[in-house]
Amino acid sequence: MTQDKIIVLQTFNEVMGATLAQDKLKANGINSFLENENPIGLNPLGGIELKIFSKDKEQAEKIITE
Repeated sequence: MTQDKIIVLQTFNEVMGATLAQDKLKANGINSFLENENPIGLNPLGGIELKIFSKDKEQAEKIITE
């Protein structure tokens, strides 16, 4: 059994954008995870990572860019 690798699909500066992208993926049947959801001010450079399983990369990229 091969384990599917988790990869960063996109990095966001704000939680709102990351959440919208995550909702869009979920609506299309793709599981995703948000990491580094720091409260505003702790990380001025942003860095909220939207992560997915590598097997979903191609489909997820199409969904996000639509």
